Amino acid sequence: MKFNCLIVDDEPIAQQILEKYISQIDALQLVGKCSNAFEALNVLHQEKIDLLFLDIRMPSLTGLDMLKTLQNPPKVILTTAFSEFGAESYEYGITDYLLKPIPFERFLKAVNKILMPHNTSLATTQTEEKAEEPIFMFFKADKKIHKFYFTDILFVEGSGNYVKIHTLNEKPIMVLDTLTEVQYKLPKKQFTRVHKSFIVNVSQIQRIEGNMIMIQKKVIPISATFKPNLELLIQANK
Repeated sequence: MKFNCLIVDDEPIAQQILEKYISQIDALQLVGKCSNAFEALNVLHQEKIDLLFLDIRMPSLTGLDMLKTLQNPPKVILTTAFSEFGAESYEYGITDYLLKPIPFERFLKAVNKILMPHNTSLATTQTEEKAEEPIFMFFKADKKIHKFYFTDILFVEGSGNYVKIHTLNEKPIMVLDTLTEVQYKLPKKQFTRVHKSFIVNVSQIQRIEGNMIMIQKKVIPISATFKPNLELLIQANK
């Protein structure tokens, strides 16, 4: 099966790079290229698009504003030169967020988030077995590979291109990764972002006082942007 792709970007060089990357992956098929959101909306109404490579800053209508108009959007990978949109963009259910200039390895990592679950789904259908959800993950820090069980993670604290993972039984471990990248790796039913600098394990929350979360004597702020997501997850876990 091939995934029909649409590139939406007002920069010709960005279109060319993405087109070259797409051509190197057999499972992807480029259907078209658009230089603005209005052209893209026309294509989306006429063609079956599985994957949208969408620039954020475009004239007249931004990529995020365009997403708001779609009732059943395809999978979306955002592409932009501006990192400040990262936190907001994930509220739209996107698959990944790529910063320009985009290395091929980073492009491939984003695309694999779509292709690999699809392959897993096919395998599951054929074997009639349900794959178990992962209960741990690995991170590289201090030239070592550390194994983290999700149940042991209290919260994750962002600091630029690094994150500090706080756990039950060990000192915080500094990892070379962004908070946005880590957020994608954590189970959404258990972890949620509550602030631009913090992701918390909902099962480890001891209490909430106003706009503050208490976890193991640590006080974590809640921002207005992420508070609704926290409330929804708490309701789901009641």
